[in-house]
Formats: sequence, structure tokens, C-alpha cells
Amino acid sequence: MNASRRTPRAPTTAQPPARRSHDAAATRQHIADAAVRLLLQGGFTALGINALAQAAAVDKQLIYYHFGGLDGVVRHLGAQVERWLGGPLQVQPGEPYGMAVTRLLGEYHGALRASPLLLRLLAWELAEPSPTLAELEQARSQAMGAWVQALRRDALAPPAGVDAPAVNAVLLAALQYLTLREQSAGSFAGIDLRADSGRQRIADAVAALARGVYAGADPTPPEPPLTQP
Repeated sequence: MNASRRTPRAPTTAQPPARRSHDAAATRQHIADAAVRLLLQGGFTALGINALAQAAAVDKQLIYYHFGGLDGVVRHLGAQVERWLGGPLQVQPGEPYGMAVTRLLGEYHGALRASPLLLRLLAWELAEPSPTLAELEQARSQAMGAWVQALRRDALAPPAGVDAPAVNAVLLAALQYLTLREQSAGSFAGIDLRADSGRQRIADAVAALARGVYAGADPTPPEPPLTQP
């Protein structure tokens, strides 16, 4: 972690340990929760060891003891990405590929909308690339990879000649961008992304695109998912 990631500096006066310091698991979670608050409030530039100690009301040596330093805190957060995404996608054996992809995209969209931190991570990866963010991006990619593995293992195969990873990447990127637009501007191309009707239009469009590309693998067209409120 370079020095630039340790700003802004917080007072170096040691803080009293958290009341739950005798419980290692609770203390680790207490520190991680404080890190999430800092990230949401000020981004990665706000996540310094002194600032984190102050936010968690613990001596910074307790952070080194439990995590080995700030990088260890970030790795701990990265390990929770799959939980933020709602866990691995459950695919029924023999489920049509297009139907499974459509459902995956709907669940991913809902997970993004339900997690302000995940949205912040997406925005920061584009605006402030750094080794720390790269670790979190890798953790998110691994969580998504578990979903993809479920598709490959259990769903019907996509039609021959279709580059399914590229198609899915385009659809995922579109959903990520539209979710960011929903939070920042509220609309895109005349569609109100904050309205149920606008989100349903996007869900219908994703389902139609997946159905069109993967029709050869699906005996019946997938039902478009209604995105989570």
C-alpha cells in the first residue's frame, strides 16, 4: 500500500480498543465495517491506517494484529464480494442456457442495486485504478466466475459458433453501466432507470437479446426477470 493511500492522515493518538476486542471474530468484523463506512464516505483516499483506527475506535496495532495491515483489511473485504453478490447462482441441470444467462444477469443487476459499495468499487476501478482496487476487482471476478462455472456445468450448451463469454461480457458491462447511471443521473437514452417501468424495460431488453443470441440452445424462450426494487 503506497503512501498516497494513507491520506488523509488522522490524529495519531491511540484510540481505546473496541469493547468487543476480546472476541477476535467480532473485532475483525467491527474493523471491516468501519472500513466500509470510510470507503462509502470518502473513497479509497480516505482509507488510511490512522483514519481506520479512529473510525473503528481501536488502537491501530489491533488492525495490524488481526489483518497484518491495511492491505489485509482490503483482502478481507474482497473475500466478502461473493456474499454481496448474493452467493453463487444455482443452475438447474439441463436448464436452457439463455434462460440461465438471463436469470444470472437479473440477479447480478439486483445485487448491484442493493450494494452501494459494489457500485462505488465499479466506479473507482474506472476512475482510480490502483493495486488495491485490482485486488477487489479480482475478488469480484472470482465470484462471477463461480456463476459462470455453474452455467458451464449444469446449463445446456450455447449454440455452436456463438462466443458466449464475449456476449455475456457485453451484457454484464451494459448492466453495470446502466446501474451506475441509475445512481448518478437517474436515466439513460430517455429511459427512467429509477422507475419500475424503466427497469422492467431494461430487463425485457436483456432477455430479448439473450433469447435472440442463444435461441438455438433453448427449447422455450426464457421469461424476462423483474429486477429487484
